[in-house]
Amino acid sequence: MARVESITELEHIAARHWRGTEEDRLGGWLLRAAGGFTGRANSVLPLGDPGVPLDDALAAVTRWYRARALPPMIVIPLPLEGDSPCHQLDNHLSERTWLTRPGPAFVMVADLAAVPPAGDSPAGGEFRVDAEPDDHWLATYHYRGQDRQPPVLRTVLMSAPAQAFASIRGDAGEVLAIGRLSIADGWAGITAVEVTQARRRAGLGMALTRAICAEAAARGARQVFLQVETDNIPARTLYERCGFRYSHRYHYRVAP
Repeated sequence: MARVESITELEHIAARHWRGTEEDRLGGWLLRAAGGFTGRANSVLPLGDPGVPLDDALAAVTRWYRARALPPMIVIPLPLEGDSPCHQLDNHLSERTWLTRPGPAFVMVADLAAVPPAGDSPAGGEFRVDAEPDDHWLATYHYRGQDRQPPVLRTVLMSAPAQAFASIRGDAGEVLAIGRLSIADGWAGITAVEVTQARRRAGLGMALTRAICAEAAARGARQVFLQVETDNIPARTLYERCGFRYSHRYHYRVAP
């Protein structure tokens, strides 16, 4: 079974599921940029030693992002309990007035064998999976509620070693719910989950999640992860009911 022993290993794996269009290394830190589209694709993943004194590393990070007209941003993965090196980095950034971006999140994981079966799709809906997102899928996706679709959108969505685009469609072919499945290093990732406004609270989110997990298992993955904002209680409850458990949490620090 594809298991990990630490937050660091899981974050390294997750970084292959949603990548920047440009990536660079500073020692053990991964610098990512994608035109500002999503925090994960436009932030530093600070795992390990940057190879230079910390303030020099922050100066190099600042120069790298400013050269791309992006705000310097660092993701801070933290354990659910106890101390960690990232706590020390977080405190260091706080002392230097790096701001905390709104929207802290949990990373949740599950063994795919423990996720309840998908069952039948809700009435009036049919589950399907496509190799690439069609225009209807893309029109349903609104990152953080945004209507604007940046030029790098499709490139980021297609950035994993393997991915598929799930949806539940109505009788007339209209999109009712969407989600992205990515696979790398034996792990599945679920991202870009959205249910259309008119069909929320009708069981589509649960049906979609379980169906994506079944698809991931059929493709050889053994475990699955996702991210969910800490204050999104309905989504957290849904994922808990699907067998997900909490791995760790994270937030972003943005340079002043």
